[in-house]
Amino acid sequence: MRKHEVSFEQFLKNFKNSVAKSGFKNSIQKDYILKILYFSDDHLSAEQICNIAKNMYKIDMGIATVYRTVKFFEEMNIIKSLDVGDGAKRYELNISIHHDHMICTNCHIIIEFTDDVIEEQQIIVSNNHNFVLKDHIMTIYGLCGNCH
Repeated sequence: MRKHEVSFEQFLKNFKNSVAKSGFKNSIQKDYILKILYFSDDHLSAEQICNIAKNMYKIDMGIATVYRTVKFFEEMNIIKSLDVGDGAKRYELNISIHHDHMICTNCHIIIEFTDDVIEEQQIIVSNNHNFVLKDHIMTIYGLCGNCH
């Protein structure tokens, strides 16, 4: 379901410009973490990101670096995290077309979905409460078809 609205090269250029304007430093590790998340079809844990960096890209990167970097990316609203209930957060870039998630509480599979009715209903509920909806995250927990 992941469809990015910009190429990785443009995304990385925009990221580097934002980091520079914010007064932070960029690093090769940040670039590779972004690349790993950009090209992954999965929601990755910090450990998975670290392993991909080492095994696929031959980048020596410690797990502490990954944790610091994903925290930084979350603060900059570049990535979103998901709690799948197994003790490890999963990460995805915040540049995909909007979607929500269903997470199996047994096997922890993550299913992405979109639903126009749910999107419209959220606007109605917000309006009924005189609330201006800016963004939302919907995560539904339950059992997938294989586990129930």
